[in-house]
Amino acid sequence: MDRHLRDETLTLVLLHPNQNAYQPGKSVEKVLHQLVVRVEKALDQKETDLGVFLDIEGAFNNTCYDAMCDAIVRHGSDVVRWIRATLEGRMAVATLNGSSVRLAISKGCP
Repeated sequence: MDRHLRDETLTLVLLHPNQNAYQPGKSVEKVLHQLVVRVEKALDQKETDLGVFLDIEGAFNNTCYDAMCDAIVRHGSDVVRWIRATLEGRMAVATLNGSSVRLAISKGCP
């Protein structure tokens, strides 16, 4: 999947310049370094700098499959069938003292 995205899809559809994944020369470390430099500069110049950080817990786990697949199609990827097959039809099994319960996992959009 990773190779397909890098070698096929992302050669046809460019990512936003602020996106750091799947772009050569960009990384979380580089972005954090740029942030530290900016904050240090503001402190040195007795300026105020404001940062807002969002960590959306479970963003992927709580997004419906249809929305993910629609976004993949909009970005020109042809792997949507593979992703749907991976996400849909999953089962969770819980076992306690020899008794098991099977539940279908569904994240279709309401």
